[in-house]
Amino acid sequence: MIGYATGSPLALAVIAVGLAGASVAGAVVSRRRAPAVTLGLVGGLLASVVGFAVVAPDGPHGVPQAVGIWASCGLAVFGLVGLILLPGRPPARPLWRATLTVALIAPFAAATLRFAVGAACPLYVTRGAGYCFYDVDLLGGWAAAVTVMLAGDLLGIAFLLGVSAWQARGLEHVAAEPDQLAPARSTIR
Repeated sequence: MIGYATGSPLALAVIAVGLAGASVAGAVVSRRRAPAVTLGLVGGLLASVVGFAVVAPDGPHGVPQAVGIWASCGLAVFGLVGLILLPGRPPARPLWRATLTVALIAPFAAATLRFAVGAACPLYVTRGAGYCFYDVDLLGGWAAAVTVMLAGDLLGIAFLLGVSAWQARGLEHVAAEPDQLAPARSTIR
């Protein structure tokens, strides 16, 4: 019966708080070795809040997808600025492991989000849907888009971690190389 299923704003709020909590936890964990990741996660979180504030007053239609787009843009912009201004710090090995872990987790996290959004916002919701409103696409278009964006964001985080690891490895090699000028000075005497 189209129009009689209802979405759960509380479940969507729990999903949003869970994603925000994961962003804050990731930012805290990576702050010492990969500050670019921290800046990217904080930027994505701030951009999603700004996106919600900008989009929500126009009505609930398309808000989850718009907030996801804002978050992805914030993560990308702030993460890239972080790579330029805040290089990764040694040791590089934990950063390489974190890169691989995030890349491997991405499809599973995206699938989990898809099932959670599907449970919070059943298909064919039209009346009283709030943020769960699917508009003309009653088969879950925005939910699939949010899922794909999350997978892309996680791969973006893996990229930031990988570049931070590469930067940290470069700093390890610079610290490990002996001073090339020292032997030349001793032979001049």
